[in-house]
Amino acid sequence: MIDNPLCSIKLITLSLLHNGFRLLKVGGSLVYSTCSLTLAQNEDVVEHFLKENVNAELAEIDGARNWPCKSGGIPKTWRFDPLTSQTSGFFVAKFTKVAI
Repeated sequence: MIDNPLCSIKLITLSLLHNGFRLLKVGGSLVYSTCSLTLAQNEDVVEHFLKENVNAELAEIDGARNWPCKSGGIPKTWRFDPLTSQTSGFFVAKFTKVAI
């Protein structure tokens, strides 16, 4: 039985993110995007991932400043809320793999 479904979703999401990032070459990029508006599935996952991966950096998303969105709770992340973007809402972050 799952006590906290959100915690379970976060663990699955982090596992998928780790696996995808592991497959990148140095200099490669990975976009993390959810259709969620929760901090737990967005900024919390990004912060947790960055703490566990010293070779991961958030990258600027070209053109994002022209999108109908707002900056996320972490620099270089973006939130699309229904009011601003006329969408159901989502979150976007871009990671780059750097040499350590």
